[in-house]
Amino acid sequence: MKKIQLCFSLLVIIFYLETLPVYPQLLPNDSTGIKKKDTVCFKLAFHAGDTLTYSIVSMDSIVINYGAPLKKVRNELLSVVCDSVSKKGTFFLSLELLDFIGYESSDGEKEVERKETPWKGRIVQIEIDSVGNRLSWSVDDSTVGAMSTGGAFQPYLFFYFKEPCKGVDETWMVQTLDELPENGFPVPLLKQSSLFRARKDIDTLGEKCSSFEFIKTGQGSINVIDEKTNLLVTSIINSFGIYDISQVRNIPVYFYYTVEQKLTVHLSKDETQPGWHYITSNWTLSQYKPFDAVAASKIKAETLKKLPPKKYIKKRK
Repeated sequence: MKKIQLCFSLLVIIFYLETLPVYPQLLPNDSTGIKKKDTVCFKLAFHAGDTLTYSIVSMDSIVINYGAPLKKVRNELLSVVCDSVSKKGTFFLSLELLDFIGYESSDGEKEVERKETPWKGRIVQIEIDSVGNRLSWSVDDSTVGAMSTGGAFQPYLFFYFKEPCKGVDETWMVQTLDELPENGFPVPLLKQSSLFRARKDIDTLGEKCSSFEFIKTGQGSINVIDEKTNLLVTSIINSFGIYDISQVRNIPVYFYYTVEQKLTVHLSKDETQPGWHYITSNWTLSQYKPFDAVAASKIKAETLKKLPPKKYIKKRK
């Protein structure tokens, strides 16, 4: 399986590199006569008290054990609050699903509307730097398990893109082992390789943005444990996305992500079921409340009050 996954990853990367456009006539010359590419810079920056709200529209198609496909349309509001900024310049962000409404349907069955999810209202905090590197995380309550509406490996907003500046159409690779508390608890684990490509500056939602696109291949795993269930789900993941960052405010403004997951549900040591989960998501910044000194202290105090004493914190080694 690892050899198959590696071969697939190499084929995807080779295809991607071969299809990159080249615009030699558009590259200006410097004094040495060497052609240069326009430079695009990517940076995330927050201040204590910054509050961002993202509107997320997702479409899912799920098949388990060759059964009838389950189709979903999900509409969500996600809050991102910067609780504090460390002396090293890293950002502590609290993420909370504020609202959710979904529609589910399967072949021959009536569409069902859902407005509740156990993930709604759960608070997760992650620590990142200006290029999305994850340094630590915490969850509000380690005694209660729950999963996000899109599952363990649904698209997530903050990830490591490593390079602060690149030339237009220039590519680079990043390998990560990510823990994703914003997708559920127990926390999903995802090991992946990503190929990024810098895009030209773009106007998005009225803002001048730096933009990159990426393809990712990886393997994930999650233990699903509750009163009735104790099983392991593993996943082989292939995805594509576009990420736009405001050049003025240095925050994500728009995020497009599509992912294909090949699942294996391990019911026991000897019994498994295959599955597939396809997701397409569009994330749009719908509201932004910038830093205010008075409001920041109140927000931090209110956030701490929400966190119960049974808090689980993990820092990366």
